[in-house]
Amino acid sequence: MSFGSALIIGEHEKAALAELRRLAAENPVNVVGLFERIQTPDGKRAHMAQMDAQTIDLPMTYLVTFSIEHGHPIGACRHMSMSSTRKGRAPNQYAVWMVAEELGFVVGLETCTVWTENLQRGAERAIAVNVVQPLMVINVMQNPS
Repeated sequence: MSFGSALIIGEHEKAALAELRRLAAENPVNVVGLFERIQTPDGKRAHMAQMDAQTIDLPMTYLVTFSIEHGHPIGACRHMSMSSTRKGRAPNQYAVWMVAEELGFVVGLETCTVWTENLQRGAERAIAVNVVQPLMVINVMQNPS
């Protein structure tokens, strides 16, 4: 696995990420029963359509999918998946965190659950970096008591 490609986050990209954040907040994913739902063709198609709608391209070679997930034992979570369109490449931790911050993640990757995932995009394989953080972390950091 090779890491790293240039990442550009200008005003256009910031606006696209803000829109992605808004869209995810308006269309939360209920993870309770999700595994069972995606076992059916209609359930999988519906979930994939939502995730496709909540995915953007970032220059030079990145795809970012973002959702708000309800139903986790710890409460609602933000979930970002970021991959590279370049074969065999994955985003590095700096690129991942730059995008995550634009989507509302706080403190650092150490407060998140992070894992890589092998994706199948048509005939090609891709590597995605997934980042999940409970919204509770955000609330505690913004309103410490």
